[in-house]
Amino acid sequence: MRKRLVKLLKTTVKLAVLVGLVYGGYFVYTTYYAPEEEEDLLGALPTATAEVRDIVVSVSATGVLQPVRIIEVKSKASGEIIDMPVEMGDFVERGQLIAQVDTRILTQELKQSEADHQSADTRLKIARRQYGRAQDLHKQDLISENDLEASEQNFTDAEAQLLRAEATLQLAMERLEDATVTAPISGRIIAKTVEEGQIITSSMSNVSGGTTLVQMADLSELEIRTLVDEVDIGTVRPLLEVESKVEAYPDQEFLGEVMKIEPQAVVQQSVTTFPVLSRIDNSRGLLLPGMNADVNIIVYRRPGVLAIRNEAVRTPDDARLVADILGIGVVDEEASQMLAADAGSDHAEVREGSDQSGDRAGAPGSSNGPSSSSSNTASGSDNGGHNGGERGAPGQSADRPSADGGQSSSHGSGGGGQGSSGMRGQGGGPGGGRGMDMSDPAARQRMMEMMQRRREEQEAAARDPWGTAGGRREPAVVFVMSADGVLTQRSIVTGVRDWEFTEVLEGLVAGDEVVMLPSTSLLRSQDDLRARFAGRSMIPGMGGGGRRGGGPPH
Repeated sequence: MRKRLVKLLKTTVKLAVLVGLVYGGYFVYTTYYAPEEEEDLLGALPTATAEVRDIVVSVSATGVLQPVRIIEVKSKASGEIIDMPVEMGDFVERGQLIAQVDTRILTQELKQSEADHQSADTRLKIARRQYGRAQDLHKQDLISENDLEASEQNFTDAEAQLLRAEATLQLAMERLEDATVTAPISGRIIAKTVEEGQIITSSMSNVSGGTTLVQMADLSELEIRTLVDEVDIGTVRPLLEVESKVEAYPDQEFLGEVMKIEPQAVVQQSVTTFPVLSRIDNSRGLLLPGMNADVNIIVYRRPGVLAIRNEAVRTPDDARLVADILGIGVVDEEASQMLAADAGSDHAEVREGSDQSGDRAGAPGSSNGPSSSSSNTASGSDNGGHNGGERGAPGQSADRPSADGGQSSSHGSGGGGQGSSGMRGQGGGPGGGRGMDMSDPAARQRMMEMMQRRREEQEAAARDPWGTAGGRREPAVVFVMSADGVLTQRSIVTGVRDWEFTEVLEGLVAGDEVVMLPSTSLLRSQDDLRARFAGRSMIPGMGGGGRRGGGPPH
């Protein structure tokens, strides 16, 4: 029994030692070597190349093609249709025969009207001669005044009867002409509701409006009624260019223009939209009414400009956050200041104030952003100096929208040492850059001017979200890989943008490659996750204050 206990004890000790070695090796690996492997992954990040291309800002919608005008062709005459040579889909010219109504009754009515007209004309001739003789006899005092007046009355009645006969004859001729129905316009028959031999009613004498023979439309120009979301309706206006596609011809584009925007909104499932009517050229005759069409309303088109993908562009505030997390420095500082100043940015003024106080942008804890985050940056630097190897505390400036669609905050970078993200810091001592001295009246004035300019820029961006008004210039930052393989920032000036690309006005040339880093929120979550796993991987008794990013112990 004693030997068994000794053997069991030895086995237990061996297993404990083995487990301790495994955990110790894992801790050393995750603490000292894994961060360097994470750094090596930066070289595998996707890149985008600045290229010359067209930037098109458009609003997309779908709609159904329909004729601009639909004409219902009816007959003014009633009767039986004895001839109808057209069919649905036929193209007819203006004046071409559509239908012929039976004219036997109308012909007889015309003959009666002609006979009445001849009789009235003869009666008028006789009355005219009688009235002339009566006047001569009255001058010779051979007839009385009453006889003269009676002769004059007969002559006037004959004239009126002739006028009535002429009008009746004219109406009979028009009714006979109305029995022949012709095309009022040049167009295509899109509907046919009667056939030869059918009896129709007149559109003139029937309360219901008569029988519709065919429907015609000019298909050389079609109309699309699309529903545009209320978010995009502010950028749509009449006479804008329209590009449309149909499934029948997926490789062809049909051009047109916006005609009008209907003022009454359409609410469907709590979504508010506005109808937009567009005219599409169909001179080739390929489009037909009823086809579903995908419509792009071209809000702005800028051909042949230097552009990069939107994912590669960061706002200055968001770029500082990314640089803080990844420990990325800034190069080409003079060029960055020049570009920012030329773009009307307040970032260059803050950097100038920091330079006058003796701090350069490359030092940890200094601020390259707006003055509103300068004091927070200084506090972050103090925290970095106190914590030694830990990352500096972020500043507490207000969140603002970032280029990746999330929320971006302006934080101060840490002091010397390694950040918890596992990336190499840029070195530096415990001190930090100082913010703008708000006790100086001139500094306060510059601060107020910068805040006012930022508000104006935000209001302009809200009115013109795509920058289509022209002349839009905004500071931005991209990340590039230097010749020695170091990931650095570069300031650029951007113009208009669409859903995929952003115009670059200054800071890049065609062929430059920029790195597309993950979003700020993703980097933060990864940073927190690594810190959480690092805390859980610590073995009791081995200490929890090891350096992140340092080399293995000697």
